[in-house]
Amino acid sequence: MSDAEEAERLSRRRAGMMPALGLLLLAQQAVFFTAEDRMRLVDQIRTTGWLALAAVILLMLVTGGYWLKPRAMRDLMEDEVTRANRASALTLGFVFAICAAIGLYALEAFLPGSVATLEAIHLIVTAGLLAALLRFAYLERRALG
Repeated sequence: MSDAEEAERLSRRRAGMMPALGLLLLAQQAVFFTAEDRMRLVDQIRTTGWLALAAVILLMLVTGGYWLKPRAMRDLMEDEVTRANRASALTLGFVFAICAAIGLYALEAFLPGSVATLEAIHLIVTAGLLAALLRFAYLERRALG
């Protein structure tokens, strides 16, 4: 398999992985919001897992992922279309995060105490990352045919 074919295969794999990561992120949200006492060690470990997943997703969205592949392979995967798709996805993720923050601010203004700080952070981060993940996956799949 040539380097170009391998880069295309990895790009397809990345586009397929994004929605799965989005589902995993949502599943962790569900676990967070169903926890009754967030001070238990198991809940703190889950929160740490969510933070780690959010950081990995963000790094993958910003850099393209596949950090253990040779630089030449990553460069082949980063063509102009992929960079444009990533920029579009990150823009949409930013818009969703800001909209979530504005919505939570308005909710708090009219119903004080309705949203705890950690819940607000979870919702804002998840809205931004999920929107960016899904947008990038959609655009990449469309570009790859």
